[in-house]
This record gives sequence, C-alpha cells and structure tokens, in this order.
Amino acid sequence: MKKFLQLLSLIIVAFVIHSCRDSDPATVYGWDDPEDISGPRIIKRVHSDNKTLESYQLNGSSLFKVERFVYDGSATEENQTVYVFYLGNRISKIEVTGTYAGSAVGGRHVLTPNYDNATGTMVSLMDDFYASGSVHTFHSISVFQYDAEGRIIQSFKKTAPVNPATPNVYVYGNTVMNLITHDGPNVTKIQSSDNIVNPTTGVVQSSVQHTYTYDNYDWRNNPYKRVSDNYLIMMSSLFPQMYSYMSDNNPAKLTVKKDADPAVVTQYQYKFDTHNYPTTDGFRNFSYQPAP
Repeated sequence: MKKFLQLLSLIIVAFVIHSCRDSDPATVYGWDDPEDISGPRIIKRVHSDNKTLESYQLNGSSLFKVERFVYDGSATEENQTVYVFYLGNRISKIEVTGTYAGSAVGGRHVLTPNYDNATGTMVSLMDDFYASGSVHTFHSISVFQYDAEGRIIQSFKKTAPVNPATPNVYVYGNTVMNLITHDGPNVTKIQSSDNIVNPTTGVVQSSVQHTYTYDNYDWRNNPYKRVSDNYLIMMSSLFPQMYSYMSDNNPAKLTVKKDADPAVVTQYQYKFDTHNYPTTDGFRNFSYQPAP
C-alpha cells in the first residue's frame, strides 16, 4: 500500500510539473521577449513582410513622432508623418503630413483640440487641411460625446471649403458621423457614415457607411494599450478604424462592411510575448520599446 501511495504521489508531481510547463506563455502563446524588455512597454513598430506599417518615436516620456504607411501590393498607397505637440501634459496640436487614399493631392492636417478644463476631456477638435502643405483648403470641426464611464461613443464632424476671398467664413456641408459601441474596456463596433450634404439646403445628397465589428476579445494586452487616448481620438477623426486601438484587449475576428457590399471577415491568429503583448496577429508583427 505504501509503495502504491508513493507511486501515485510521483505521478501527481509529474503531472503538475508538466502542466506548469505547458502554461508558460512563451511556449503556448508565442516567443520570448524579442526586445528583452523587463518592465512596461509601448508600441514601437508595426510591420508586415519587412515593410513598416507604423512606427512610434518617444521624446522623453511623451509620444513625439509617428509614421504610417498603407500598401497596395508592393506600392505605397498612403504615407503620413505625424508630429505631436504638447502644452504641459496635454496634447495641444497634431500635424499629419502626407498622402491619403482616394486623394490625388497630398497635404497637411493641423488638428487642434479643445478640452473641458474641469475634467480634461476633449470636447471638440478643429482640423485645418492645407493642400500641398500650404494652401488652406478645408476647415472641419468635430464634436465628441462620452458615456457615463467616460468612453467615447460618438463623434460628429462637419467640413467647409475655404474661400480665399473670405478665409474666415465657413459654410459647412459634408459631414462624418462615427458611432462607437463598447463592451467593457473594448470597442466592439464602429459605424462611420460619410455624407455629402448640400450646404444651401442641408439635404444629404449621398452617403457611404463603413461598419467595423470586433468579436471575441481575449484578456491579453492590446499592442496600443499605452498610447494616449487623446492621440487616438484625434487621429480617429481622420482614420475612424483607429477607435479600435483604444481597446484594452485583442479581438479574434474583424468584420468590415461597406453599405450593401459583401462583408470582409478577418480571423486573427495571435502569438504573445511573456508579458502577454502580441508579437503578431497573423498579418502584422508588433515590436515594443520601454514605456516611460
């Protein structure tokens, strides 16, 4: 009987050791830390097929410069350089210079936020676009709404062309409405409607809606988790899908739908480092730098 109990104890110990080894995130979920960062981390580079999609540079404790690329095959379809300016600890301005999908003319967006001084919440945003970097072409205003938990749930942007004869008189026409749905700390849906509006009558002449749906979030860290929410809100005024960067965790599936077109579904396959940050989602690779 004693020998049987000893044998049973050895089997149990071996099983426990084996179970502990299998639960090592570096074994089950991905690799050891490629950057060998022992503490908190923030996104540094997003890349695919040896092409940079995004790069993030810090200046001291603050995000300073971001570069963004979108490719069509091997050709660069979009390329923007983003500079972030501060007044104290708040972002005071973002400048986005480069080329944009669907536009033959590149230019510079100057994004200027307005905060509620009592709460520090961003309540509105001005966007002045300069074609070729210097010709003031459009002026936009975005207004934001938040829920009781402080999560952004709506942004409404109206845009006016700039008349050189009356550069400070704006007749707003076209609009963009973004509705953001949350489940806890994660964005589950973004509905973005671009509306062409007659500025005289206010009648919507045409509308295009994109819907981004995110399903089956995990419990691990989103690669953009330490990027400022205010930065992401400001950049989402140009690229609405970036609202999803505000999620704490990672979705297993993304469904994109444009009007009545067939839905495009993407299933992600993640691998993680030993701090439960993704190193890849199956399409993009992520690398990090020490967080300030």
